[in-house]
Amino acid sequence: MSATGWREFWRSRGMQELQLVLWAAWDPVGGAPPGEYDRYAFRVASLLGSRASRDAIAEELGRIRRDAIGIEANPEQDAYAAEKVGDWFEHATRRR
Repeated sequence: MSATGWREFWRSRGMQELQLVLWAAWDPVGGAPPGEYDRYAFRVASLLGSRASRDAIAEELGRIRRDAIGIEANPEQDAYAAEKVGDWFEHATRRR
């Protein structure tokens, strides 16, 4: 995909879909309302755009959990969410 295509993807639907996936699959505080984790989506989107591994995404979610939210580690939940994010991204960007 061209740089213009990537910008259009993220603007038109990618960021909103990623935010929903993060909310649904990764809720470190438990029971957060939709939109609670939107501020972290750009960091995850940047990793996806650089073709980072799912392990790298899980590590970033762990850093967000620890450093930005200030709660204890949960590597299993972070890995689960990274898998869901990766699955979504593969499906959403598959050439038809």
